[in-house]
Amino acid sequence: MKVHFLAIITFITVGFYACEKQKSDPNIEQKLIGKWNLKLSSGGFAGQTKPVEDGKSSVLVFKSKDTYQRIDNGKLVKEGKYMLSKAKSIYSGQLETAISFNEVDTISKEQRKYILGLRNDSLLISDNYYDGYSMLYLRVK
Repeated sequence: MKVHFLAIITFITVGFYACEKQKSDPNIEQKLIGKWNLKLSSGGFAGQTKPVEDGKSSVLVFKSKDTYQRIDNGKLVKEGKYMLSKAKSIYSGQLETAISFNEVDTISKEQRKYILGLRNDSLLISDNYYDGYSMLYLRVK
């Protein structure tokens, strides 16, 4: 039952981010700074929704000067620079805020860009290709 509830919340959240016209927010970088705890991921070929398993955690930490860290289960697993830009979203067809983590796409050999949705204390980071994943994070207070 809990998984079904999370799946419904995920689809509503993704729909909210995808359908709403993105307004350019000059303060988005400032709003992004802080700790974000992964709650669930959704997508893939089968369209599965997966909540974070009990006892596990994945935290994104955005710092000033365009740096970030990813901490899984209390251990630093990745850190580096991130960059905000604009990209045409496959979800809305509009230019939306995108984030890059210095990753190169293995097929296109270009910088991988994720569509970024930021609303209050919710952060949605979505692959910008079909059958990709979306990750829903909540701000750590």
